[in-house]
Order: sequence, then structure tokens, then C-alpha cells
Amino acid sequence: PHFTAPAPRSRLLAKRVFTRSRPVDQSPAMPQELIVLALSCGMVSADLSAALEKLKDSSKSIGSHQKRQVFWDAYSKMSSKAGTMRDGEYAFLKYVVDTAPGATASEGVVEVLELTKRQKGLVGCVLGPKFKPPEDPSSNNHVFIWSGENKEAQVAWHDLNHGEPCVYITSSEVFVATKHKRASCKTLSSPVKTVKDVERLVSELKPDSPLRSVSWQGNEPVTINTYNVMLAGNWKLDTDLPDKIGCVNTTSCDEIYDYFEQRKATQHLKDADKLVNQMLVDVQKNLVPLISASSTKEAAVAYKLALMKKVYVDESKYGKFVAKVREEGAVELIAVTPTNTGKDSAEHGSLFRDHGGLVFEMFYRVDLTTMGA
Repeated sequence: PHFTAPAPRSRLLAKRVFTRSRPVDQSPAMPQELIVLALSCGMVSADLSAALEKLKDSSKSIGSHQKRQVFWDAYSKMSSKAGTMRDGEYAFLKYVVDTAPGATASEGVVEVLELTKRQKGLVGCVLGPKFKPPEDPSSNNHVFIWSGENKEAQVAWHDLNHGEPCVYITSSEVFVATKHKRASCKTLSSPVKTVKDVERLVSELKPDSPLRSVSWQGNEPVTINTYNVMLAGNWKLDTDLPDKIGCVNTTSCDEIYDYFEQRKATQHLKDADKLVNQMLVDVQKNLVPLISASSTKEAAVAYKLALMKKVYVDESKYGKFVAKVREEGAVELIAVTPTNTGKDSAEHGSLFRDHGGLVFEMFYRVDLTTMGA
């Protein structure tokens, strides 16, 4: 037979066919880029406007004329918009430009997005460049502003809204953190000296008890997995840690999160390799496929027909596909971030890389070539 008994069609199609926000063949929205992101935390409107004006003045020192023009326009428009906001408002200000061919800096627009009640409660967890009112540097109110030539604003926006949290343990505390958010979850009452002590501590870290949620979308407390927990700082233990617990000799939030992302990328690559290997075993047994790799045509058919359950994909190769899957949210997607692929790297000889950086699992076994692939 060509397939085993399928899951109920309603379960397979409910998320896929009926949740598209637009037809598949409809032209995408015009490309836009987030240049400056501000997060106002209760500032008086005039103070917020003044802080942005000060940054506008400092943008005169930017070397490139084109970039200087972009940031001057950004801070000018953001300062003007800030002057119309309510005093004490908690909100994002986003300066977005049209990046289509022929667009100019003058086409940049400012969007204001007021924070939800939940998001207001999490602003104390935010990490980033903080600016006080120029005339009152002792004020309790402030604004975070991310900008720069390395897409700092886009990185911050994605992290605040979608960043995957990690768990790290210092000599005195347990934290849940992303690149731009951090929450203390537990204070350690006694020093941790042995690997058994570490494993015991990690086993006690449960969702909501004490691991907090730092998600801006809803209560999503962290669950410990094979790559998201680590020790941070200078640790001297009696023996080596198991692979599921990392260790990084720093207390820098940026460096800790970079280390977490390296661990995540390594684990995702291992998982993708396992899936390809399972496919190769099935091929040797002459089984109808449950897993497919390399073929973008098969991936397109499986996705369109709501057969795709989970996909691992190299985002650098298939960026448009990744963006579409993320937008529609009907398939579990794991973007495997490319790193060094030289002969001495951990990825040399990876089955996932050898099969084009694309592998997906379906809900049930089916020959996609009979369905147009």
C-alpha cells in the first residue's frame, strides 16, 4: 500500500488550508526594514521627544552621508511623533523604511504600538541601550533605543517578541533570559560545588516553579531541554558536566546568549542529521517515504497538501520558504543556522548539509511523486 492509515483529514487541514492570510500566489508586501526601534517606559511626552532630538543631533557624526540622512530623518519623525503621545505611555516607536528599488529615506514612517498589560509588566526585564530625559538624568522613567548599521533594531524587535529563552545559573542565582530580556527566578542558598549538585539543581527547575515566562505573547514558562541550560561564570567542579548542561566562562548577557545559540544550532543540526539518516534507512528497506530531503518540489507539494508535520531548513538557502511557513504558522519549523562549514568544522560530513539543507517529516507515509512532485 502507498500509505498507512492517515490521521483524520480535519486535523491535518484545519491549521493549513483555512488559516492563510492571503492566497498563495498573491504578491508579497513591499519590502520594509526596521531602522530604529524605541521602547518608551512611562516617559513624559516632552522628555521622550527631547531624548530623540538629542540622538538626532548625535547622528551628525555618522560618516556616510546616506546613512546620516536616514538616521536624521528617523529621529526627526520619531521625535515629532513622540510629541503627540500621552504622558506616561508605554509603547514601541518603530521607524520603518521602504527598501524597494528607488525608495528614499523620506519614505520612512513611524509606527506607534502601545504595550499590552502583560508587556508593561515585563519592561523591568528588558536589557538594552537606555536613555533618560536629558534634563532629568535621575528620573525613574526612560526609553530603550536600538539602532545602528548591524540591524540592531530588527534583532531587538525579533528577540523581544519571539526570542527563545535560555536558563543560566550563576554562583548565586538562576536566570531565564533572551538576548534582550532577563528575569531572576531563584536565589541559591548555598554554593554548588559538584556536578551532582548541579544536576540536582537543574532537575528542580520546572516551568513556573521557579522558571518564569519572559514571553510577551502570553505565559510560556521555560521547559529544560538538551541545549537550553548552562552554568555562567567561573566554575570549579569535581568532574565534567554532562552534554545536556553547558558552561560558559562569562557573566555577559550577550556572550551567554551567543553561547546558547551555538548550543541550539549544534543540537538542531544533530536532530536534522538523525532525520536524514532515518530516511536513508527507510530507502534501504524500500518503504514508502515518511521523510523527504533535498527536493524543494516535494517540499512544496507536501506543504500545499498539509502533509508536512516538521521541517528542518537552512534559512540562508530557503529564506522565502522559511518566511512563509513562519507567517502561516501551520508547520513546526526549525531553522538550522549555518556556521563554519569547512573541513575542520563540526558540520563537515553532515547528512543534512549533504542533502541540501532541507529535510521534512510528514504526518504519514506517502509517495509524493503520485501527487505531482
